[in-house]
Amino acid sequence: MWESEPESKPNKLFVPDGKSVVNRGQVTALARSQPQRAFDLALTIPDGWYRCQAMADIAEHAGEPLSDKAFRHARAAAAASHDAYQHAGVLAYAITAALRRGRTDLANTMLKDALALAPSAAPMASRAAALELLWKAAAHNGDAKMRDAVIASTQACVHPDRSWRARRLYRDITDWLAQRDPRRAAAIIAAMPDSKVRGYLARRLSAR
Repeated sequence: MWESEPESKPNKLFVPDGKSVVNRGQVTALARSQPQRAFDLALTIPDGWYRCQAMADIAEHAGEPLSDKAFRHARAAAAASHDAYQHAGVLAYAITAALRRGRTDLANTMLKDALALAPSAAPMASRAAALELLWKAAAHNGDAKMRDAVIASTQACVHPDRSWRARRLYRDITDWLAQRDPRRAAAIIAAMPDSKVRGYLARRLSAR
């Protein structure tokens, strides 16, 4: 996809509501000990980006049926976020919570939704940033299928040379693989376009 697509202009700058930031922090502090109070507070968070993160915290720690309710609200909050970058990227928090709860099917569903949105995030830096969040969720808590899905999306829609965030994403993926499957890391680097980032990663891998 990225070989011929023009670089899109960024969307209007997102400026968070101060209430979102403050209440998100308070929810984090309450999620374990007072999940219902945390949930009620999370509902008051104006911005979807922060509301999704808050609901993901509650979903991870609350008992049922509140946990399931919080997951539903997290997904709705992600959909109400500022743009495609926020919608896709913030789902990483809910995916992580689902994996920690052992809800693999839900995590896979949310990852599928996020990866469908990621290619529409603009500019390239935002797309790479969203995939970076999803990669961290898959790498630290997911399985090989989830990691492969994020890698495939990265290869399909992120040009490694068009943003420092793209370079970081490819670096983090290949560094993670280099410790576990060096041949796979080498194959990903070899499949990259001839570029500065490809040379940088090849040298990084050979120095291990």
